[in-house]
Amino acid sequence: MKRINQVLVIAILAFAACHSGEVEVQDDSTPATLKRNKEEKLAEIAALEKAVEEDQTVADLLSRQQLLVAYAEYVNFNNREDEVPEFLFRASKIAVEIGKPRRAVEYLINLHDGFPNYERRVEAVFMVAFIYENVLNDRGQAEKYYEQVVELYPESPWAEDARASMKLLYLTDEEKINMFMKQTQSQP
Repeated sequence: MKRINQVLVIAILAFAACHSGEVEVQDDSTPATLKRNKEEKLAEIAALEKAVEEDQTVADLLSRQQLLVAYAEYVNFNNREDEVPEFLFRASKIAVEIGKPRRAVEYLINLHDGFPNYERRVEAVFMVAFIYENVLNDRGQAEKYYEQVVELYPESPWAEDARASMKLLYLTDEEKINMFMKQTQSQP
């Protein structure tokens, strides 16, 4: 009798599972499916970039948020593709625009540290310093990253800008204005 009850319970559970409306999960990780998913995500990114470009108002916050998510999803699932560093760079810009500067910093640091052949690496580090200085008001972190630009890329134009930024970093607005006025007065 005990055995019949066990079989009956198993049969009921099997019947319920078959008719519960649940769908069997299939593994869609074939190369063709992954390529299709990649192409679909790239098309989604292109459409969202176009929407954001066409509407430069703050009212288009939703499109910017969707674009940020699309970049993140693409990067997470295609992290060694050629587009990834550029998408990280673009995502950092969008993140600042929608009020997520710390996320922007993360994207830029990941870009710099993870893609040694990307041509805008020095710009990424400079932008980290700039965000810390001008958006997050963290002069200590800004100085750290400006110094990193100078140390790692001493001959780049970004190093020149970093040196200039460090000179102004701890000055008050009044001191900056006075310095600017002196410079303009001394020029012919």
